[in-house]
Amino acid sequence: MIKNLLRPRHLLDSWRDDFVIALRLGNVSGRWIGDALAQVDAHCADSGEEPREAFGDPVAYATYVVEQVRPGDLTSPVSPLRAGLFGLAVLLAVPALLSGVAGLKDGGPAEISVGSLVGAAIGTAAIAAVVRFAFVLQDPRRRGLWFAAIALVVAATMWPPVIWTSTAVELGAWLCVGIAAVLLGATWVSLRGTGPEPVVGPLTGSDSLPTPRWLAPAVKWLLPVTLASAILLLLLVPQP
Repeated sequence: MIKNLLRPRHLLDSWRDDFVIALRLGNVSGRWIGDALAQVDAHCADSGEEPREAFGDPVAYATYVVEQVRPGDLTSPVSPLRAGLFGLAVLLAVPALLSGVAGLKDGGPAEISVGSLVGAAIGTAAIAAVVRFAFVLQDPRRRGLWFAAIALVVAATMWPPVIWTSTAVELGAWLCVGIAAVLLGATWVSLRGTGPEPVVGPLTGSDSLPTPRWLAPAVKWLLPVTLASAILLLLLVPQP
């Protein structure tokens, strides 16, 4: 116990974070994760050992724990198809909305470029691939692959519109805005009730790893606020 108190706290938290992430990727329920964490903490408190000394690599131990989990304590994973469809809706809605607003401002049609469509297609495939191989990327030693995967998704969606600027689809401005609103509304509704289960401790019955209260609203409102800012700039800044 004394040894753990003298140990830098961030090292202990790092093991727990890697362990929880691995269990999350194994689709283990929050209550089961809370039980597993409580067992780890109780053992370390009694023995004075660090989690890595007692249980070894967090990902390897999480793999062992996942094998012991009953089917009823597993959550439904996010399928690559669902993630891809969600990404496709957003990646199509954003350029459609901005093109529609630009068309309304200029009094002309909305023009969606070839690059926007190519970016939506590539970005959709990239998002589905990241979700498909999320369990492979769970090893903390492969965190560089996570950054590479995120960079791939960003590049896949950002560069094609810059490279291919010719018009692929021309629609009425109001129609384009309406289509974008429907797509964004559908994705907004699909986000309701989603998110990881809280990690519930077996003794307290409360969240063992509470997330900051600002995090969920920040994630939820990130896209709407970003789009509203982009539209405002589009309307106020004179176009060449």
